Amino acid sequence: MREDGTSHHIADPGKEARSRAGIPIVPAFDGFRAFAILGVVAIHLIQISGLGNTVDDSVGRLLWGSFGRAVEALFIISGFVVYLPTAARGGEFGRFVPYAIRRGARLLPAYWLIIAFSILLLAVFTVYSPVLRDQVLAVPDLGNIALNLTTLAVPASMLSSDVSVGMGIDPPLWTLSSELIFYLVLPLVAVLFFRRPILALALSAAITVAWMLAFDNLQSLTEDLGMSLASGEQLRLGFASEQQFPTWAFSFALGMCGALAWVRLTQSRIPAKVMERRAGLAAAASLAVAIVTGFILGGDAAFTREQILGSMVFSVALAVLMVALTLCPPGWQRPFTASRVRQLGDISYGIYLSHYVFITLAVSAFALPADGTVGDFLLLELIVLPPTVLYGYLSARFLEQPVRRWARKYGAATRTKPDGAGPSNPGSRGPAG
Repeated sequence: MREDGTSHHIADPGKEARSRAGIPIVPAFDGFRAFAILGVVAIHLIQISGLGNTVDDSVGRLLWGSFGRAVEALFIISGFVVYLPTAARGGEFGRFVPYAIRRGARLLPAYWLIIAFSILLLAVFTVYSPVLRDQVLAVPDLGNIALNLTTLAVPASMLSSDVSVGMGIDPPLWTLSSELIFYLVLPLVAVLFFRRPILALALSAAITVAWMLAFDNLQSLTEDLGMSLASGEQLRLGFASEQQFPTWAFSFALGMCGALAWVRLTQSRIPAKVMERRAGLAAAASLAVAIVTGFILGGDAAFTREQILGSMVFSVALAVLMVALTLCPPGWQRPFTASRVRQLGDISYGIYLSHYVFITLAVSAFALPADGTVGDFLLLELIVLPPTVLYGYLSARFLEQPVRRWARKYGAATRTKPDGAGPSNPGSRGPAG
């Protein structure tokens, strides 16, 4: 086992580089990522097994309001982790090209692999939709394949109903579009967030609110423009709009502001015991707010002004909870910093990419019941989780980590001064991560 808690076989190159450069590593965020990924997997298992339709209404609201929003935690985590080196180095971002190479290596090879794997499965086997179980999923046309390979399927889905995000077999791939856009936007806003974090956060909130309000009032907006949309088209556009980057701009921004707050708090002169006590209170309060707002949000998935406000409050509570927990006593953090949990976080990208494919294969290969019993859920979980975790491990071990190490040879390694105060040659190096 390494000093940062990762195994010798699965060692994140980004964390290795940060450790060498004196950039802080926040172990709990590995655990947050692991639990968020498991939350995404859980909600899809609950959905496909029918369990979400049969549980008590209060339990169902908590399920959909918490597990159903696990993807938002992933965006907050991404904002925190990717921006942390810039926050730690006093706002210095560095060169774009090395950064872009590393981010591309982090995101794209494993993404392309699961697309190739999915196309092969569709071509070789008869695969059925896990939602509409009598619907056969066909091999997508070249246009859809190209859109998915370039992560353009998500924005293209706003223009056409013929676009198949994830080619029908892996719909959760929609999140990769928002991640890639965030990576591209980050260099443009990194300095603003460091110098004017409240203003930058407010602007990102305005983008998210304006986008969501526009689709909340889509009918009236189109009528003002002399256009008319059928109800089915309104529903399609509303669903497609939820998968676009503007919907999640606030979540990414909260992660960035969380990274900046974490750096400033850990560098402050607040006594450790006082910091831990205050962090504990903040964690408890934010957890309570997250539970209440999650329960409210779980009762109605439709776009409404109330839902938009509740969504923003939930986002803030979730971000505060994660940052506060990292400042709490070690015992509070242990569920997220345990070595096995962190190792799961290290292979979680492959788990996320592949889990729905294995759900689809399970439904296609076996006559699995979907009556909403706990047994149905456990059976689906037993079939899906082992190959999904194995795929995540193999992807990390033999593709993701080697490619990322190779990519680092072409990105200038970030090093800090001996005292960790900042880069020895500002502006000449890209951010670690």
